[in-house]
Amino acid sequence: MVKIFQMFNKNKWMMLLVVSFLTIFTILYWFWQRTQQAENQCRHALVLKKEELEQEKVLRRALNISQMNAKELQVAYDALKTEPPATNFTVNAPSLEVASKQVVERINKQDTTLPPATLEKSDRTAVVKNDTEYKVDVLKINLDKSWEFSTGIGIHHGDTYIPVGVQRNYASNKALAAEIHLGLDDSTKAKIKTSGWEVKYVLRY
Repeated sequence: MVKIFQMFNKNKWMMLLVVSFLTIFTILYWFWQRTQQAENQCRHALVLKKEELEQEKVLRRALNISQMNAKELQVAYDALKTEPPATNFTVNAPSLEVASKQVVERINKQDTTLPPATLEKSDRTAVVKNDTEYKVDVLKINLDKSWEFSTGIGIHHGDTYIPVGVQRNYASNKALAAEIHLGLDDSTKAKIKTSGWEVKYVLRY
Protein backbone atom coordinates (compact mmCIF):
# COMPACT_ATOMS: atom_id res chain seq x y z
CA MET A 1 0.00 0.00 0.00
CA VAL A 2 2.90 2.35 0.89
CA LYS A 3 4.63 1.58 -2.41
CA ILE A 4 1.45 2.29 -4.33
CA PHE A 5 1.03 5.59 -2.51
CA GLN A 6 4.67 6.52 -3.18
CA MET A 7 4.30 5.63 -6.85
CA PHE A 8 1.13 7.71 -7.10
CA ASN A 9 2.78 10.62 -5.28
CA LYS A 10 5.81 10.44 -7.57
CA ASN A 11 3.77 10.36 -10.76
CA LYS A 12 0.81 12.50 -9.67
CA TRP A 13 1.84 15.42 -11.87
CA MET A 14 2.10 13.13 -14.88
CA MET A 15 -1.29 11.63 -14.09
CA LEU A 16 -2.75 15.09 -13.55
CA LEU A 17 -1.36 16.17 -16.91
CA VAL A 18 -2.87 13.14 -18.66
CA VAL A 19 -6.27 13.65 -16.98
CA SER A 20 -6.20 17.36 -17.87
CA PHE A 21 -5.34 16.57 -21.49
CA LEU A 22 -8.14 14.00 -21.74
CA THR A 23 -10.58 16.43 -20.16
CA ILE A 24 -9.61 19.23 -22.56
CA PHE A 25 -9.80 16.84 -25.53
CA THR A 26 -13.25 15.62 -24.46
CA ILE A 27 -14.57 19.17 -24.05
CA LEU A 28 -13.18 20.29 -27.43
CA TYR A 29 -14.56 17.18 -29.14
CA TRP A 30 -17.98 17.78 -27.58
CA PHE A 31 -17.98 21.42 -28.74
CA TRP A 32 -16.83 20.36 -32.20
CA GLN A 33 -19.64 17.78 -32.43
CA ARG A 34 -22.22 20.35 -31.31
CA THR A 35 -20.91 22.82 -33.89
CA GLN A 36 -21.01 20.22 -36.67
CA GLN A 37 -24.54 19.15 -35.75
CA ALA A 38 -25.74 22.75 -35.69
CA GLU A 39 -24.12 23.56 -39.04
CA ASN A 40 -25.49 20.40 -40.67
CA GLN A 41 -28.97 21.22 -39.41
CA CYS A 42 -28.70 24.75 -40.81
CA ARG A 43 -27.68 23.37 -44.21
CA HIS A 44 -31.07 21.70 -44.70
CA ALA A 45 -33.14 23.40 -47.39
CA LEU A 46 -36.21 25.30 -46.23
CA VAL A 47 -39.07 27.27 -47.75
CA LEU A 48 -39.07 31.07 -47.63
CA LYS A 49 -41.69 33.48 -48.84
CA LYS A 50 -40.56 36.29 -51.09
CA GLU A 51 -41.73 38.79 -48.45
CA GLU A 52 -39.46 37.21 -45.82
CA LEU A 53 -36.42 38.10 -47.90
CA GLU A 54 -37.39 41.73 -47.58
CA GLN A 55 -37.52 41.65 -43.76
CA GLU A 56 -34.04 41.44 -42.29
CA LYS A 57 -35.01 40.19 -38.82
CA VAL A 58 -37.31 37.53 -40.22
CA LEU A 59 -34.63 36.44 -42.68
CA ARG A 60 -32.00 36.22 -39.94
CA ARG A 61 -34.21 34.00 -37.78
CA ALA A 62 -35.38 31.82 -40.67
CA LEU A 63 -31.88 31.04 -41.96
CA ASN A 64 -30.07 31.45 -38.62
CA ILE A 65 -27.56 33.91 -40.07
CA SER A 66 -25.91 37.12 -38.93
CA GLN A 67 -27.18 40.62 -39.67
CA MET A 68 -24.29 41.19 -42.06
CA ASN A 69 -25.06 38.02 -44.03
CA ALA A 70 -28.79 38.84 -44.10
CA LYS A 71 -28.12 42.25 -45.64
CA GLU A 72 -25.73 40.77 -48.22
CA LEU A 73 -28.29 38.11 -49.13
CA GLN A 74 -30.99 40.74 -49.69
CA VAL A 75 -28.68 42.68 -52.01
CA ALA A 76 -27.68 39.51 -53.85
CA TYR A 77 -31.30 38.43 -54.33
CA ASP A 78 -32.22 41.84 -55.76
CA ALA A 79 -29.35 41.51 -58.23
CA LEU A 80 -30.40 37.98 -59.24
CA LYS A 81 -33.82 39.21 -60.35
CA THR A 82 -32.25 40.82 -63.42
CA GLU A 83 -30.14 37.77 -64.33
CA PRO A 84 -31.19 34.51 -65.98
CA PRO A 85 -31.27 31.50 -63.60
CA ALA A 86 -28.35 29.10 -63.56
CA THR A 87 -30.75 26.28 -64.41
CA ASN A 88 -34.46 25.61 -64.91
CA PHE A 89 -36.59 22.59 -64.03
CA THR A 90 -40.30 21.83 -63.86
CA VAL A 91 -42.23 20.52 -60.86
CA ASN A 92 -45.73 19.10 -61.24
CA ALA A 93 -47.77 20.28 -58.26
CA PRO A 94 -51.25 21.72 -57.61
CA SER A 95 -49.89 24.90 -56.00
CA LEU A 96 -46.71 26.88 -55.38
CA GLU A 97 -46.78 25.90 -51.71
CA VAL A 98 -46.84 22.20 -52.54
CA ALA A 99 -44.17 22.70 -55.23
CA SER A 100 -41.91 24.49 -52.72
CA LYS A 101 -42.25 21.67 -50.17
CA GLN A 102 -41.56 19.05 -52.84
CA VAL A 103 -38.39 20.85 -53.95
CA VAL A 104 -37.17 21.16 -50.33
CA GLU A 105 -37.77 17.44 -49.69
CA ARG A 106 -35.99 16.43 -52.89
CA ILE A 107 -32.99 18.67 -52.15
CA ASN A 108 -32.66 17.38 -48.58
CA LYS A 109 -32.85 13.80 -49.88
CA GLN A 110 -30.21 14.66 -52.53
CA ASP A 111 -32.51 13.59 -55.37
CA THR A 112 -30.15 13.12 -58.33
CA THR A 113 -32.95 13.80 -60.83
CA LEU A 114 -32.69 17.47 -59.87
CA PRO A 115 -30.19 19.69 -61.72
CA PRO A 116 -26.69 19.44 -60.14
CA ALA A 117 -26.72 23.17 -59.31
CA THR A 118 -29.55 22.65 -56.81
CA LEU A 119 -27.61 19.91 -55.00
CA GLU A 120 -24.31 21.73 -54.66
CA LYS A 121 -23.02 21.89 -51.10
CA SER A 122 -23.61 25.29 -49.50
CA ASP A 123 -23.99 26.85 -46.06
CA ARG A 124 -27.71 27.49 -46.58
CA THR A 125 -30.33 26.52 -49.17
CA ALA A 126 -33.50 28.58 -49.45
CA VAL A 127 -36.44 27.68 -51.66
CA VAL A 128 -38.24 30.98 -52.26
CA LYS A 129 -41.95 30.88 -53.08
CA ASN A 130 -42.53 33.74 -55.49
CA ASP A 131 -46.31 34.27 -55.76
CA THR A 132 -45.90 37.36 -57.97
CA GLU A 133 -44.14 35.53 -60.81
CA TYR A 134 -45.65 32.15 -59.90
CA LYS A 135 -42.36 30.33 -59.63
CA VAL A 136 -40.00 28.81 -57.08
CA ASP A 137 -36.41 30.04 -56.77
CA VAL A 138 -33.66 27.88 -55.28
CA LEU A 139 -30.94 29.95 -53.63
CA LYS A 140 -27.60 28.34 -52.76
CA ILE A 141 -26.07 30.58 -50.11
CA ASN A 142 -22.47 30.58 -48.94
CA LEU A 143 -22.02 32.79 -45.90
CA ASP A 144 -19.12 34.96 -44.92
CA LYS A 145 -17.35 32.92 -42.27
CA SER A 146 -17.42 35.13 -39.25
CA TRP A 147 -14.20 34.75 -37.29
CA GLU A 148 -13.10 37.06 -34.50
CA PHE A 149 -9.57 37.40 -33.14
CA SER A 150 -8.78 39.27 -29.96
CA THR A 151 -5.90 40.20 -27.70
CA GLY A 152 -5.22 42.62 -24.87
CA ILE A 153 -3.62 42.62 -21.43
CA GLY A 154 -4.70 41.26 -18.07
CA ILE A 155 -3.54 40.79 -14.47
CA HIS A 156 -4.13 37.75 -12.28
CA HIS A 157 -2.75 37.54 -8.72
CA GLY A 158 -0.27 40.26 -9.58
CA ASP A 159 1.00 38.49 -12.71
CA THR A 160 0.57 40.23 -16.06
CA TYR A 161 -0.48 38.18 -19.06
CA ILE A 162 -1.61 38.68 -22.65
CA PRO A 163 -4.88 36.95 -23.63
CA VAL A 164 -5.03 35.71 -27.23
CA GLY A 165 -8.45 34.55 -28.39
CA VAL A 166 -10.27 33.27 -31.44
CA GLN A 167 -14.04 32.98 -31.89
CA ARG A 168 -16.00 31.22 -34.63
CA ASN A 169 -19.50 32.63 -35.11
CA TYR A 170 -21.25 29.70 -36.76
CA ALA A 171 -24.79 31.03 -36.36
CA SER A 172 -26.48 34.37 -35.84
CA ASN A 173 -26.57 33.88 -32.07
CA LYS A 174 -24.05 31.12 -31.36
CA ALA A 175 -20.28 30.88 -31.32
CA LEU A 176 -17.39 28.77 -30.13
CA ALA A 177 -14.45 30.60 -28.54
CA ALA A 178 -11.00 29.64 -27.26
CA GLU A 179 -8.45 31.76 -25.40
CA ILE A 180 -4.96 31.23 -24.05
CA HIS A 181 -3.04 33.44 -21.61
CA LEU A 182 0.59 34.13 -22.45
CA GLY A 183 3.08 35.47 -19.90
CA LEU A 184 6.78 35.57 -19.10
CA ASP A 185 8.45 32.70 -17.27
CA ASP A 186 9.21 33.87 -13.73
CA SER A 187 12.55 32.07 -13.63
CA THR A 188 14.09 33.51 -16.78
CA LYS A 189 11.83 36.44 -17.73
CA ALA A 190 12.90 35.67 -21.29
CA LYS A 191 10.69 32.72 -22.20
CA ILE A 192 6.98 32.91 -22.92
CA LYS A 193 4.79 30.48 -21.01
CA THR A 194 1.10 29.63 -21.06
CA SER A 195 -0.44 30.69 -17.78
CA GLY A 196 -4.01 29.68 -18.52
CA TRP A 197 -6.61 28.84 -21.13
CA GLU A 198 -10.36 28.59 -21.61
CA VAL A 199 -12.89 27.27 -24.11
CA LYS A 200 -16.36 28.83 -24.26
CA TYR A 201 -19.71 28.17 -25.87
CA VAL A 202 -21.09 31.66 -26.60
CA LEU A 203 -24.71 32.75 -26.95
CA ARG A 204 -24.93 36.06 -28.80
CA TYR A 205 -27.80 38.55 -28.49
